[in-house]
Amino acid sequence: MTIFFLFTFVEAIQLYNTGNKYYAENNFQSAIECYENALKLCKNKDIYYNLGNAYFKSGKIGKAIIQYRKAYLLCPRDEDISYNLNFLRNFRPDRTTNIPNPFFQFLDQFFHYFSLKESGILSSITFLFIAIFLSLYLINHNKLFLWVSIIGSLFFIYFLIISILWQAEKNSNSAVVVVDELKAYSGPGEEYKEILIIHDGTEAKIREERNGYYLVQLPGGIGGWVKTDGIERIFE
Repeated sequence: MTIFFLFTFVEAIQLYNTGNKYYAENNFQSAIECYENALKLCKNKDIYYNLGNAYFKSGKIGKAIIQYRKAYLLCPRDEDISYNLNFLRNFRPDRTTNIPNPFFQFLDQFFHYFSLKESGILSSITFLFIAIFLSLYLINHNKLFLWVSIIGSLFFIYFLIISILWQAEKNSNSAVVVVDELKAYSGPGEEYKEILIIHDGTEAKIREERNGYYLVQLPGGIGGWVKTDGIERIFE
């Protein structure tokens, strides 16, 4: 089993390096194919990031945003990932003009400092330490052990909140438009009234699926029914 995973990892690295070679030669379609095949073997933030770059160079803003979002989930502290994601959000046709609230920005960064995997590991380790020091306190009634347990509990709650928020984001049915233009209707079909047109890179929430259409909600609450082949979920 270990040998199998080793060969899989080596193959993923080879595909990643080949993709980088194609990318340097401006052969972005071949680079995309290599990166996507590498991701089938190994989920890695660098592969997602480079795949996003290749999609952007190919003019596919929506698909690039999807890859940056996946990379951000694995490594939210990576400045390059955050920069490229924010750049594309300002580059897309349907960019928002709202000025973000600094306080909510701080909260978002505070509760997304660690990744889902990191917060899960840290919460488990913290819980173990709490159990150990609480047991020591119950044995000899040393208040130092009690205070360590209390402080550890605060960290445990912090890591647990991060895990819950990341999991909620993965389960939120977030999606991105991946075609140049996508018509939204008042119902699930072209016979309904067209109410708006959304463009490549627009992020939305999928609320319902019916007859080959998604009911999507855009930031601000507006939405409509769009064809499923024009929008992709970020997290399957």
